[in-house]
Amino acid sequence: MRYFDEYCEVHLDPDIAPYNWVFRTKEKIRIRFGVHLSKHPDLGQVVCELNDGQGYSDLDRIIAKTEGLTENGFQMFSVTLPPLGNGGGCKYRLGYIDINGKEHTSKRSQILLVCDEAPRSLTEISSVFLGLLNNHHVYGPQPSISMTPSPQDWSSRLFYSILIDRFARSKHIVRSPLSLVKYDLSCPHSSHGGTIKGITEHLEYLKYLGVGVIIISPIYVNAPDGYHGYHPIHLLMVDPRLGTLQCLRQMVKKAHELNIAVILDVVNNHIADSINWPEYGGPPGGEFKYIQGDELTVMPFPVEARNTSLFHGPEYTDMVNQRLFGFLEDWRTETNYVRELLLQHLKYWIAETDIDGFRYDAARHIGLDFWQPCVEEISRYAHILGKKEFVQIAEHAGSTHEQVLEYNPAKFSGLIDYPTYYDVKQSFGDGNWLSGLTDYFCGFLQPSHSYYAGWQNNIMFLENQDTNRVFHEFLNRTHSRDQARIRLHFALACLILGPQIPFIYQGTEQEFDGALGLFHDEEKSSYIGHDCYVREDMFDNPSCTWKFGVINRKTFQPYNRNHPTFLLIQKLAHIRWQYKLIVNGTRTLLYENHSVLCLLIHHPLEKYRLLAAMNMGSRDIYNHSFKAPDDHGDFPEPNILFGTSGGSIQIVPGEISLQLPAFAFVLAQV
Repeated sequence: MRYFDEYCEVHLDPDIAPYNWVFRTKEKIRIRFGVHLSKHPDLGQVVCELNDGQGYSDLDRIIAKTEGLTENGFQMFSVTLPPLGNGGGCKYRLGYIDINGKEHTSKRSQILLVCDEAPRSLTEISSVFLGLLNNHHVYGPQPSISMTPSPQDWSSRLFYSILIDRFARSKHIVRSPLSLVKYDLSCPHSSHGGTIKGITEHLEYLKYLGVGVIIISPIYVNAPDGYHGYHPIHLLMVDPRLGTLQCLRQMVKKAHELNIAVILDVVNNHIADSINWPEYGGPPGGEFKYIQGDELTVMPFPVEARNTSLFHGPEYTDMVNQRLFGFLEDWRTETNYVRELLLQHLKYWIAETDIDGFRYDAARHIGLDFWQPCVEEISRYAHILGKKEFVQIAEHAGSTHEQVLEYNPAKFSGLIDYPTYYDVKQSFGDGNWLSGLTDYFCGFLQPSHSYYAGWQNNIMFLENQDTNRVFHEFLNRTHSRDQARIRLHFALACLILGPQIPFIYQGTEQEFDGALGLFHDEEKSSYIGHDCYVREDMFDNPSCTWKFGVINRKTFQPYNRNHPTFLLIQKLAHIRWQYKLIVNGTRTLLYENHSVLCLLIHHPLEKYRLLAAMNMGSRDIYNHSFKAPDDHGDFPEPNILFGTSGGSIQIVPGEISLQLPAFAFVLAQV
């Protein structure tokens, strides 16, 4: 029994709410509660906000059955809620009518969900023998939908990262009430209502931009503070505020029809803050906060996760076993039981959704003793389903290549290349000399030691949901939007035509310019870093006051296909897709003189070559010529494929002439 105000509630019976908070359509939803006799309750009632998951909601007051008993001075009541359809849910509050006929309702509310598809236990997921692969027996769930072979041309595609809650709201269905996550359009730390269906409705926008791969944020049911998806509390269910399993399948299917691959971000390191450990008032070994009566937490799913011994306590402080950020519950991935649990959940999402890859969040916080068998097993499972090129990308936020290379034995398909990102960003200086970008484009930043899958197969970025926007970096240095745009376009050319797999983050194409910030925690009387200002809404949201970005201006046209940066990215993505030389070619520096570089991209089996000329400085360079090298054959009249800032390349016999205004980038076919 848990107590609050004048109420008590039976909260430890696994067959009734709120201990069970995800029901099936055929199950009765029962609640037992009491009202203190000093309040003179005459009738118990429950106030329910019912939602069918299709946009219809209703507020109902349900009279409870009076039980002929009292407990600890409380009159007990019980109620069975009206049946709810699959995908629906309700928010309820306890209440009563006193002997004078006055109605009372508690301030506390609880969310209950109805979902027939989501397994509550791993035992509900069949694991069958699927065949032999390289002398290994492969087991896993038999897919319930058809599987699509994953792409073979990953490196030629532009990757685009989506934070679902902030990308697009559906035009047809509002799902915000169906969630444990707080919904508040005016608060940058809360959910703003983006959905999976919203992504589906904007896939044509992404296709028009030139996107070939989308990475979508985690889709798990999250704790109240997890609008972003990284605080999971149910590993086998799509968060209803985002959509349903069917919505996810439909989105993946339509993406595949448009030749867009889908990578799902998954969390193997932790679940949401759920346990009170001894250091914080809990018993030895810890106890789930829900058991202790905490109103803001629920018991995790699958039910196999409801054991505190599966998680590391706060006594662990090393990189791998610590509670991330000091509060997220860290899985004991060194145990066979946890490994199998997490592996089964990964296979489940492949079999049920037809995705093409995983992005592994917080990879460096999990040991190689987990990753090595995990990557091998997932690769075999996907292969036997026909997804021979299924990708497994790791987020390792190490600042040096030496740190990241320690994870080579895991054999990831690629890593998100933070070391190269840091090298480039640190070179920005005052914004008037961008040698880090040209060094990257030329391949000079490739480390001396090899990555398992090759440095070229790492994912390179200039911004993501955890960093300052690159446009902010330039705007902060130049204080001129036009000057910042010139630098941004130069940076995007170096990124998208560069030697690694290019990755952009939603809003880059609309010149979002948010930055990381601090907020004051009144309870702790301290300032805490946050990233909500780099997680801007792509859609119009005048309710939220943003510190940075285009959405803080008076006019904002969402999803603008005519934005100059949108059009630039579109052109660059098309060139990367069309010219395999960018991926497979050798990059040879032909000429360098102060801020001017000229690079040849070539391959003996390719008929054409690509000639790139760049001005990495803030001074215009005109009528700059140099002798064409003799060891690369003749240089015919160039076919200009792309250029920024009015730059150009001309070739006369034996000589290459360049017109390169500040931060100009020109690419030609020769």
